[in-house]
Amino acid sequence: MELLDFARGPALAAALAIMFAGIAWRLFGIFRLPDQPDYSAPRSTALWADWTLRSDGYEATNFGMLSGNSRWQKDSTLRIINAAIACGARTVILPECGHAYGALRWQGANMYGKPLPFETLHISEFLAASVRSGKLRLRKLDKSLTFHDPCQVSRRGGATQAPREVLKAFGVDLREMPGSGDFNWCCGGGGGGVVTIHRADPLRYRAFEIKMRQIDATGAELAVTSCANCRQSFDDGQAHFKWDRTMGSLLETVAANLAGQAQ
Repeated sequence: MELLDFARGPALAAALAIMFAGIAWRLFGIFRLPDQPDYSAPRSTALWADWTLRSDGYEATNFGMLSGNSRWQKDSTLRIINAAIACGARTVILPECGHAYGALRWQGANMYGKPLPFETLHISEFLAASVRSGKLRLRKLDKSLTFHDPCQVSRRGGATQAPREVLKAFGVDLREMPGSGDFNWCCGGGGGGVVTIHRADPLRYRAFEIKMRQIDATGAELAVTSCANCRQSFDDGQAHFKWDRTMGSLLETVAANLAGQAQ
């Protein structure tokens, strides 16, 4: 498969508004949801934003950070930074991936050796800002919904209120779990890496049992989150416990419910 180096938008300028670092969407889709469309950058055309996906900065998943190898982590981070600088991007948007967000947003400047020359946003922050500015209009969802806060995005990353701004725009009946937000209970994914370490399964499943009880107690019809690794953990826990709930994506929920879009 050839990766593309391209840009879309109503009027391309010398400096692009946005660069998406987006392979974490695709990684989750390839391994867990192979028939699922990629709802990331193409939808940004609905916001009248100039954007690009770079083949030289496409990998948002930072396996160096996950494995504790600082040299690999720096190499992965610099690929994104250098690609953004090369195209003059003013904003780099990270996907629904907690450690990808933390690796660039909170550790990127250390790896680079100086402040980053662009703004870094998690996709939920970008969506919230777009709702706030009126650029992103959503259909009303007549549903009750609960939101799972990813450890790396909310408690550790600080992007706690952004998804709630987006959900408010839907007009949903938001039913928070006990200790939600920065105090939300981990789903058992352990920040993205533990779901693949099977010797940790007994502990992961104990944590997941708590999360199942919290979600069921809300009585919400839908459950969504903003981290693909959390969704992988929910997939695994759902299969293990034969649970009749599925964790959805905030981004996909937005993409499927744009105002003026045919249902």
